[in-house]
Amino acid sequence: MLTKENGFNLRIQWQFPEANKYAFTFISLFIVLIIAYSNSFYGEWHFDDFANIVENPHVQIKSLSWSEMKHCVTGIYQDRLLRPLAYISFALNYQFGGLNVFGFHVVNFIIHYLSAVFLFLFIYNTLKLPKLKDQFKTIAYPVALLASFFWAIHPLFVTSVTYIVQRMASMAGMFYILSMYFYLKGRTSEKTVNAICFFAGSALSGLASMLTKENAVTLPFSIFLFDLLLIQGVTKENIIKFCKIFIFPLMLIFIIGFLYTGGLSNAFGSYAVRDFTMGERLLTEPRVILFYLSLLFYPINSRLTLLYDIDVSTSLFSPWTTLPSILLILSMIGVAIYLAKRRPLISFCLLFFFLNHLVEGTVLPLELIYEHRNYLPAMLLFVPVAQFIVFVIDYFSYRKIIQIAVALSVVIIIFGLGDTSFRRNSIFADDFLLWSDNIEKYPELSRPYTNLGLYYLRRDQKEYGLQNFNQALKLNKFANSQVRDFQFQNLGIYYFKEGEYDLSLKYFEIAARNMPSNVFNKIYIAYIYLSKNEYSRAHRLIEPLLSQESGSNPKLNETYCLILIKEDKLGQAEGCAKKILSKNLDSTFPLIILAESARKKGNIHSALSYWKLYQLSSPLDPYCNLALIELYDKINAKEQLNEELSKLFCFKKSLSLRFYLNEISRNRNLLVYVPDPRKITQIVHAADIMNK
Repeated sequence: MLTKENGFNLRIQWQFPEANKYAFTFISLFIVLIIAYSNSFYGEWHFDDFANIVENPHVQIKSLSWSEMKHCVTGIYQDRLLRPLAYISFALNYQFGGLNVFGFHVVNFIIHYLSAVFLFLFIYNTLKLPKLKDQFKTIAYPVALLASFFWAIHPLFVTSVTYIVQRMASMAGMFYILSMYFYLKGRTSEKTVNAICFFAGSALSGLASMLTKENAVTLPFSIFLFDLLLIQGVTKENIIKFCKIFIFPLMLIFIIGFLYTGGLSNAFGSYAVRDFTMGERLLTEPRVILFYLSLLFYPINSRLTLLYDIDVSTSLFSPWTTLPSILLILSMIGVAIYLAKRRPLISFCLLFFFLNHLVEGTVLPLELIYEHRNYLPAMLLFVPVAQFIVFVIDYFSYRKIIQIAVALSVVIIIFGLGDTSFRRNSIFADDFLLWSDNIEKYPELSRPYTNLGLYYLRRDQKEYGLQNFNQALKLNKFANSQVRDFQFQNLGIYYFKEGEYDLSLKYFEIAARNMPSNVFNKIYIAYIYLSKNEYSRAHRLIEPLLSQESGSNPKLNETYCLILIKEDKLGQAEGCAKKILSKNLDSTFPLIILAESARKKGNIHSALSYWKLYQLSSPLDPYCNLALIELYDKINAKEQLNEELSKLFCFKKSLSLRFYLNEISRNRNLLVYVPDPRKITQIVHAADIMNK
């Protein structure tokens, strides 16, 4: 029979020494997690992955030099220190594996696994504290194990693990719980040297957490609550003592936070582009947090997705659930405070949940709802649940059938959570499935249609892309005016690819007007000017942007080089190309500029040298092939010419030469090197005659 007196031993002699208990936990956690996430390691890039990693040149480093790393740690905005450890981890992933998603997913999985391990260690050692030891003496291990399993396998955290960019949330959570574990060990160490080492580890882990994501700023408050409730005990004297001690670090946290976020104007300025005010956000978030709780305790697949549609609360009574939600949240916090003396563990777990929703669930102008925001707050939420389950098993120690039923129910729950996580990972593995699933669950939201449209556009299925873009604008439920402006940008890209430049220009100008700091729109406007032979307009648009961007935007510099080539300002174009190369020796675009400039000057051998150097990194570039054919013909290098002609027939496959040349020269004004169809045709015909 299972009772707390016998330590809930099974007949299979589940009597492990401490080392064996740890080994069993670590191995079983790994096995369960690797099964649940086995289909996630080749999942595609999604949503914010593109801006933060795929299209972010600052994390796509070629070396670990300071010149590259200093841009990496300032994130995508390049105006202040921004989640540096998260971006450094992305940069290291890129350094060792490029944009291969497998390496990114492996790191994310390891972070989640370590978070689960540290969570177990923290819970298990917490339950052995003097204030809890008598109550949990024989059940500390099963409670800690069960709570850790419930959290680790929960499908709500798939977005924190499989959605690559949300490594920011999972890595911050890992360092956060590690910091608390080290603090616990330091607080209970008998040797001074050990205590100092653990406290130092706690401080470093805490700093790492804050440098990964800003919401970790609540860590000192969590440690304060932990020490007060579970180590010192709640008394008037202890509360006064801790308040006095905590004033200085509290001020320090606010000062660091103020600098880290770029000041009040930066922290709260985003309300200008939101479809809700600060007051409306404060009224809405209690409903959001209750919805989070419902997902945590009823996480079926049909309720889970990436983007949720939630109505904004405009008053206490609109919608009617607003006031009841606020009162319920306040009641839950009140109950947690009331239980602080009688049930300090339950009190701490509840307060920990609400405390760690403060940053993202109150005044900051963030999106209203995201699943990954629960990764850290929910870490201890299942401890009372596990405690209750173990209590039930003990209570019915005289009824073996009930014990078996409860144990079987736990197994079914864990299996169900793992199965739902596995199914969600299948959806997250494919961009099309992800957004189709999101549209099915929330068909009135605009952003899933936008992202599905982008999916089609990237695969050159432009008609389907346009349909989804238009549906997104028709619904007009973006929750963010900047996102709405990006939709205009997407339409601009669509019509640009269709060659409808006037319509494309209209959408890009709207996007550029609403997003003046977005250089991407202006680059495309410059492309449109070039396509319409308006070289000087393109020049006047791009040149001022170079100084504003401090020359750090590679695409902007490349566009400027292209404009200079089209204007036949060859010397300036060469200078611009060499400047790009000086910053990045692996850049290939400048080689094309230098080759074309040399050709236009009549320096054929120099042009050949640059094209051959370019060919080493881009052997399948058809323009390089055609340029070399023209150049080898000029110097009568028959052997090399025949080699390139052989490649030409491989490139064009079954297409006629004329059709192939017309296809790749469709927009001549956006090409650095423009193939001469008449000349190449003559060369091919001459080679045919020679070979007969």
